[in-house]
Amino acid sequence: MFSILDCAGETVGRPKTIADRACDQCKSRKVRCDMTKPCATCTKQGFDCTYAKARKKRGPTGKHIEEIRRQQEKPSDDQDGSQNSSDLNSSTCYSAQLIASPPADQDSNVLSTTYDHSVSDEQNSYCATLFEESIGEATLAVIPSRMPSEVLFPSLPIDSPSHDLDSFGLIPRQELPPLTNTADVWPQTINEEALLPWIDVYFKRLNPIGPILNRTTIYHEMIMRKHRTDSQYGAMIFGLCAFAMYQPIQIHEHASTPSRWVQAGMLMEECVKMRLTAEFGEHPSIEMVLTSLFLFSCLFNSNKQRAAALRLREAVDLAQNLGLHLPESYPELDAETREQWLRTYLSLSVTERAYALQRRHYISFRGRPGITARFMQAFDREYISHFTSSDHSDSVAMTGLLYLMETFDNIDETVIECWNGNCKVSDGICESFDRRRALQAFRAQYRAHEACLTGNISFAPSATPVPLDELTESQQADILITQLWLLNRLWSLCLSHSLLRESSDHAELCYMFACHIALSLNEQCKRFPLSALEIHGIGLVEKIFDVAMGVITAMGVSSCITLDMPLPKPEPDKVFINGEVSSNLALKDILQNFNRTIQDFRGGGHQYSDRFEDILTKLPGYYL
Repeated sequence: MFSILDCAGETVGRPKTIADRACDQCKSRKVRCDMTKPCATCTKQGFDCTYAKARKKRGPTGKHIEEIRRQQEKPSDDQDGSQNSSDLNSSTCYSAQLIASPPADQDSNVLSTTYDHSVSDEQNSYCATLFEESIGEATLAVIPSRMPSEVLFPSLPIDSPSHDLDSFGLIPRQELPPLTNTADVWPQTINEEALLPWIDVYFKRLNPIGPILNRTTIYHEMIMRKHRTDSQYGAMIFGLCAFAMYQPIQIHEHASTPSRWVQAGMLMEECVKMRLTAEFGEHPSIEMVLTSLFLFSCLFNSNKQRAAALRLREAVDLAQNLGLHLPESYPELDAETREQWLRTYLSLSVTERAYALQRRHYISFRGRPGITARFMQAFDREYISHFTSSDHSDSVAMTGLLYLMETFDNIDETVIECWNGNCKVSDGICESFDRRRALQAFRAQYRAHEACLTGNISFAPSATPVPLDELTESQQADILITQLWLLNRLWSLCLSHSLLRESSDHAELCYMFACHIALSLNEQCKRFPLSALEIHGIGLVEKIFDVAMGVITAMGVSSCITLDMPLPKPEPDKVFINGEVSSNLALKDILQNFNRTIQDFRGGGHQYSDRFEDILTKLPGYYL
């Protein structure tokens, strides 16, 4: 049964007894007390149930009592005072929305009082008092026992609305579809209304860079209680909210990272509990696919790579069983479902190929999804055009996804297998990735970059997407940095295949090319605010790290490349230079700039911060 704070700070749903507090024995053991005299727990254990310990004093301290009395004596201020109290509760006590009572004989976590430094000390004191008075020995589901005092309560981003203002919470219960207890699959420990602001965070920050869900549809289905009757849909909601808590952390939100991750971890556990059955996967659904994709994103950002790889493989396998990659799966679908399936397929294709290059995994969506003729037969050209001519914000979001698909389309299973060291070797030479194939791959990247600049998509020539410079800053940063990173991955693949030289007729096959890529990436990082980079999570800083390591690798294999040498300006059509490049920039300067970006990214709270700094300290001639 929920125990939620109302606007007056009182608890709703907790029994009122003669004790009205936990007994001394239950309080000492930190277990739930039913607050009767004697309580059920003590009776069961054979203890003497006492209420002898003095209660902590509640309410305002003495210096505030007279002031409060004076305010309450003024009739004109009564209404304003009530409103202020309500506002204070809603603004400072958000975390109390996820409170629920634990099972009768189960140990409860201890609520350690922590403070939100964005509000005044008086507000924090008042909020802490409300917590202690209202929840007694109940569990705050998202706060672990004995949390350090410096950890803040999970908090919403500044630009997110209060859940109290959302229409979902204002709908009278009698107007909602009937729901029996046997049909309700939603866990009682979670307040569904408390998740709505995080759904809003997802659609504001994450869906624009990976448009696979529709906000209106999600809210409508939640109002119709689909999350309470369909366990797979409910699990998807948990995964979506956990992803929103893990990923979009900006500079001003760094302090709340630990508490966000605690809450996200709890939601992931509930997500897994809701979706698992002995027959899981026998009847795959798009909700199952998306849930696995959200879980992958959370695990990837928390650096649990083995678990992340398992969830990504699970998402791809479910998508294949559902038939997302088969043209014959689409004709019978309605327009909305067909559109969501295709968006999910494109997102999974991009994610799987990027992760395969980052962690040396394999891909299941083989071939070239963007231009495969069989796949495109399932859709007329007007269907792709619809993506880029509907709602403007959705059009911009979908355009970014199509540009990323264009970028990764040439990274097929041949490239991935050679990247993983499984080459088809004949007489000591790889037959799959030779000089000719390498140059083809580089040129495909140049064409993809040109398509972004001009607003063209090779696998959908009738579409008219907006050009790159009209996308959001976060989309531009993701696309440009990813394109440069792919050039670096191809350069590294050429190095492993002994295709590089000190000098060559093709700039891409020279050792120096890695430095030119780094020079261009350095300029791109300076173009965008840090927030535009951070929203993409740890995967983007890993790409910056890889490009920086390409410079160090080039110095190790070429005696002509040194830290202090000024870099000549590369050909603009080779490494995507837009505008003027900083003059007389040496490799040492570029590495310093990369180090600064990596250290600033999420306040240095990731594995690449110390790792890159340690590498630089061991580099001869480089001093931090």
